[in-house]
Amino acid sequence: MNGRRTTSVAILAAMVSVQTAHSGGGPPEYEVTAIIAGFECGDHLAAVTPFALNEAGDVAGFVTCSLVQRAFRWTADTGLELIPTPAGTSYSKAVAISGSLVVGEYDNQILELGRTGFLYDFETDQFTSLGTLSGGNWSEAHAINSAGEIVGFWGDVVNGPFPQAFIWREGEMIDIHPDFGTPRSRASDINANSQATGWMGQAPQTDAHAFIWDAGNVVDLGLAPNSFSTWGNRINDAGDVLLRAEFTEDEPTDRINGLFVVHDGDFTDLGALPGYDVIAGWGLNNDSMVVGMVRAFKSSDEPDVGFIWRDGVMRNLNDLIAPGAQLQISQARGINESGQIAAMAHSDDLNATVGLLLSPIQQEIPGDLDDDGQVGVKDLLILLGSWGPCDQCGKCPPDLNGDCVVGVDDLLILLGNWG
Repeated sequence: MNGRRTTSVAILAAMVSVQTAHSGGGPPEYEVTAIIAGFECGDHLAAVTPFALNEAGDVAGFVTCSLVQRAFRWTADTGLELIPTPAGTSYSKAVAISGSLVVGEYDNQILELGRTGFLYDFETDQFTSLGTLSGGNWSEAHAINSAGEIVGFWGDVVNGPFPQAFIWREGEMIDIHPDFGTPRSRASDINANSQATGWMGQAPQTDAHAFIWDAGNVVDLGLAPNSFSTWGNRINDAGDVLLRAEFTEDEPTDRINGLFVVHDGDFTDLGALPGYDVIAGWGLNNDSMVVGMVRAFKSSDEPDVGFIWRDGVMRNLNDLIAPGAQLQISQARGINESGQIAAMAHSDDLNATVGLLLSPIQQEIPGDLDDDGQVGVKDLLILLGSWGPCDQCGKCPPDLNGDCVVGVDDLLILLGNWG
């Protein structure tokens, strides 16, 4: 199970694309590519848990069989590939990906460490253990940026302090915990400008504060309204932070926690889907789109649901895919700049947990004659240049109403979709 690419019956990978009519009456907004792994795992398929994706739509995560977890990368060209780990490894998990670089954590009995962060480069087939700093026996890598900088935490899990935030660059782990001046700290994400976020304090369940770390300078993001603890999960290139807040008991909406996007110190509450009182967010892109999960903690009969939040509105991802997929999306773990989403779902057809790559379907806009995704001056000029009867009825794109004549009615359709 440690080979870079496995083609035997021990592991199977498949892609399933689904585009059928949407139950909501309109077309589905996402094309579904299911990532399915089949191990020799009794009479059921191994569970696939995606954690992140890069700008090419490659997905990283882990597969689970009989409580054994193995890190993987999946691409449309190669399918699912296990990440090779050193001898003595019994557990590995990939949590972030940038280009061909994948980071995560593994345990290694030979090193006598509890867990250790790793970096794997698929281009060079090189595995690098991040190790730990002097006095530590544990490290975890949580994110990598386009420059190959990694953040996470390290420490002595037995004697403490634990955890302590680090940044790893140019082959060296650097302790940034002293910059916070708190008992503990943890770094969760790093953007292209080398700004990191996470939490600092005693613990997330008690008194943590989310932060932005920038070359040794620390910005304390403080508490959200009606909260007693916050921590940063993601930071985009504009420095906006996706922040989770633990609410006090007198929070007016009876939610247990909240999710916020913090921009220049202003907190935007994402809310939650109706009937759900717990929310988790793991993905934030530069367009401030957020993906994650909501849970009905007080009414356990409701299944977990993956969501996307965009333009100030939260939507259930299950409402945005074709019902023919027979999938129940429970989590959305990451989103890239193209709007692709890495998610996890239960497949009714397979009775298994599968990974998903959700790709936005480009919806046709009436009047977008140059196919640039918007209606503007160029489209208007194309329509005016075709004014009058069509030479070939049915093969005249500016004839927006299909009457074989480009005229006022077509102009009104174009202007109605302007922008």
